[in-house]
Amino acid sequence: MTFTQTCTITARRDVVWDFLLQAENVARCLPGVEAFKQLDEDNYEGTLRVKVGPISLALQGTLHVEARDREQWHGAMRADAKDRRLGGGVRAHLSMDLREKAPVETEMCVTLEAHLLGKIGEFGQPVIRKKAEAMLQEFAAQVSQQLLN
Repeated sequence: MTFTQTCTITARRDVVWDFLLQAENVARCLPGVEAFKQLDEDNYEGTLRVKVGPISLALQGTLHVEARDREQWHGAMRADAKDRRLGGGVRAHLSMDLREKAPVETEMCVTLEAHLLGKIGEFGQPVIRKKAEAMLQEFAAQVSQQLLN
């Protein structure tokens, strides 16, 4: 299942890039992150709690940064997580591209290719897509708010 979302962040592109390269900033702005720990320069582990439809998930897993290309304003990462209670999981590849929309506005385009495993895969794609869209919009709002402070 592939999702592509675009949102606008109220800040210059270079400021957004520097902010997003600090994984703790991303974790602080992403709704549902409960635990987040850096293992080394490119690897992290953590827990994301999210409610999809009537089901609450506690996804525990790892995140690996695959690309940080400032010249192209492109980043990519891979995530693997499991919900032990439901016996399912998620494998995902995420890429991000930043475009200058205006002097103090940056358009962030995120493409997420996700493979849902086990019970989690039984959710309908429209429900999951709606949740992913809502999380991205909340994330963009939080990033904009952090960069204004």
